[in-house]
Amino acid sequence: MKLRVRHNFLRLRLTQGEVNQLRDTGSVQEAIEFSPDQHLTYRIEASTDTDVHAQFHEGVVSVTIPSNSVNTWANSQQVGIEAQQHTLRIAVEKDFACIDPADAEENLDTFPNPKTC
Repeated sequence: MKLRVRHNFLRLRLTQGEVNQLRDTGSVQEAIEFSPDQHLTYRIEASTDTDVHAQFHEGVVSVTIPSNSVNTWANSQQVGIEAQQHTLRIAVEKDFACIDPADAEENLDTFPNPKTC
């Protein structure tokens, strides 16, 4: 899962396996280890809520998405789920293969890029 933060825009991109995991288990998460006792965790969870929400608490960025939205998104050609929370824009998207990747690992388990199909 890729995390991008810019100004008041939070974007997470998921590979095919991560989209399937979110749909099948209800959550997916990653962590960055800055040192043995400092981590930044970011996760997405399916919920019974009706809206997309994001929060940051004790080193964890957490995004919740309604379960029905997760299922629709995972089982369709829909690229992403977007929401606005006060001044924060949130986007959870399928990660497409790079057309000219710097490293072949960048394209592992990504969705086929529509521009090359």
